[in-house]
Amino acid sequence: MHLSSIRRLALAPCVLALSACSIQPTLSDRKDIIEKGITEQSPLVTPTKSASAMREGLACMDRMLAAEQVPSTLVAVKSIPDPSGLFSTGTKEMVITALSRMSRTSQAFRVVDYEVDALKQDTVQTMTSLLLNNGQIELRKPQIYVSGAISFGDKTVVSKRSSLGVSTANTDTGYSWDLLGTVVGLDLHLGDMNSRTLYPGLDSANELVVATGGRSVEIGGRATGLPKHIYRLGVQYEVAADVNQGAGAAVRLLVDLATIELVGKWAKVPYWECIDYEQNHPEFKRQMRTWFDEQGAADRITLAQRVLQAEGAWSGPIDGNDSTALRNALALYQASLDLTPVGVVNFETYMGLLRLYAGMSADDKIASSYSPQSNELKPRPHGLPDNEPTTDALALSLLGHKELASQLPIGTSVVLRVAPARTGFLYCYYQDAAQVVTQVYPNPQQQAVVAQGRIGLMVPDVSQANSFLIETARPGVEQVYCAQTTKPLTGRVPVALTQAQLAPIEGLTSIEAVQQQIAAQTGVIAQSQLRWEVEGPVATPPAQPAPAAAPARRSKTR
Repeated sequence: MHLSSIRRLALAPCVLALSACSIQPTLSDRKDIIEKGITEQSPLVTPTKSASAMREGLACMDRMLAAEQVPSTLVAVKSIPDPSGLFSTGTKEMVITALSRMSRTSQAFRVVDYEVDALKQDTVQTMTSLLLNNGQIELRKPQIYVSGAISFGDKTVVSKRSSLGVSTANTDTGYSWDLLGTVVGLDLHLGDMNSRTLYPGLDSANELVVATGGRSVEIGGRATGLPKHIYRLGVQYEVAADVNQGAGAAVRLLVDLATIELVGKWAKVPYWECIDYEQNHPEFKRQMRTWFDEQGAADRITLAQRVLQAEGAWSGPIDGNDSTALRNALALYQASLDLTPVGVVNFETYMGLLRLYAGMSADDKIASSYSPQSNELKPRPHGLPDNEPTTDALALSLLGHKELASQLPIGTSVVLRVAPARTGFLYCYYQDAAQVVTQVYPNPQQQAVVAQGRIGLMVPDVSQANSFLIETARPGVEQVYCAQTTKPLTGRVPVALTQAQLAPIEGLTSIEAVQQQIAAQTGVIAQSQLRWEVEGPVATPPAQPAPAAAPARRSKTR
C-alpha cells in the first residue's frame, strides 16, 4: 500500500471526530432554532373575513328588512349536497352566514341549529337531546326552511389551448397557454315547516363559471462540437404559472345571491336594488387592488381619516399620520363593517372605505371620486338609496309598527328595535303612562352593556324563553329614551340609572330627568327618543233590552 494512502486512512478517525464535534449543536444553536421555528410557523398574513362580492348586498338587505319592519322568523337550513362531487364546500354553513348577515340590524332571521343524524351530532347536540328528553329546554319549531343542492358541476365546458415550439440543432423553445372553464349551478328553495311544502315561486337557480388556466415556457440547450471523450452537456429550463379561481369563493357568491333572492321574494321587498352591479363587476376588485398597491401608506391613512371623519368616527387631523387614536377608530369602524378589526388600512379595509366613492363610469370602467389631494368626499352617483355616508345615529323603532301609530291600544306588547351606527355603551329607559321610569337595557336577560355598531337588537329579546314583557296597561303617553356613549356611565351618574334591575327608578317622575343626567356627560355618541299614546277602551253605551218578539203570523191561503 502506498504511504500517502496510509496517511489518509490514519487521518480519517480524526476528521470524523472533528465532524462529530462540529455537528453537536450548542445551547445557543438550540435556542436560535426554537425561536426561528416559532416565528416561521406563524402565518405570513393576517386573517381576513371570508366574504364574497355580495357583502354590501347582504348589508343592504339587512337595512331593507329593518325598514320594512319584517318580524323575526325562525328558519331551519337543510344540508346542501353536491351530487357532482367537484366542490367540497360547507354550503349549508354559507347559507346560515348569509342569513345572519341579513339579520345584523333587522333581526329578521334566527336559525334553529339542530342535527338529526346521530353520526354528525357533537357535544352540544348530545347535551341538547338529553335536556330535551328531561324537559329542561324547549326547542322552538321553525316557521320556514331552506333546501337545495349544488345542482350540477360541468367540468371543462369551455376550453382554449395554444402552444408554440421552435427547435434548432442546439436549442428547443416551447410556449403553451390553456384556459378551462367549469360551470357550477346552485338551486335553493324555501318551504313551509307546518306543511313541509315548498312555496311556489320562492326559488333561486343561478350558475357561475369557474376558470382554470396556466402558462408555461420551456427552454433547452445542448452543447455540440465537443471531443468524443467529453460527455455532451444539456440544459433544460421551465417557467410555469397556474391560476385557479377559487371554487369556494364561487359557491359563496352563488349562495349569497340565491339567499338575497329567496329572502326578497319571501318578504316582498325590492331585493334587486341590493344586487349592485357596479361593485359586483368582475374587474372591480382587481382595480381596487391596483389602486391600493399604487398608493403609499400616507395616502391610505389620509383616505381612512377622511372617510371616518365623514361618518363621524374621527375628529382628529387629516394629516396622513398613524396614531393610536386612529387605530382605535379604525378597529371600531372595521368591527361595524364585519371586517377583521386589526386597526390598520389593509386591503379589505381599503375596499370598505372606498365602496361609497367608486363605481362604474359611462364607458364601463371603474372610476373613483376620491383623490388624496381632494379636500372633500363625494359619494358615487346613482348609488343605492342607503349607500350614503352615515353619521352617528341611534335608530329606534317599535317592532311590528312600520309607521308608529299615534295611539296604541291597552294590552299591546312593546318590543323595541335598537340599531346603533357605531359601537358603544348602550342604555335605554322606559316611562309608562303612570310616569314610572324603568331601565330596560341593560337588563337581567340582556347584560351586555356594549352594543356593536350596525347590529340591531330587540328589547326585550322576545326570542328568549324567559324574556320579560312590556305591555301598555293604562291610557296616557309613554316614551322610551336611549343613549349611546364612548365610556360606561357607571360612577358618573346616579347609581339608580345603571343598576339594570327592571325595577322603577325611585325619585324620577319623567324620562327628561334621565336625559338631562346623561346629556351632561362627556362622550355621548347619540341619543334617540320615541313617544306614543295609549288609548283606553272605547266606552260603549249600556245594552238596551231587546223588544219582545211578536208572534209569527201564518199567511192564509185560499
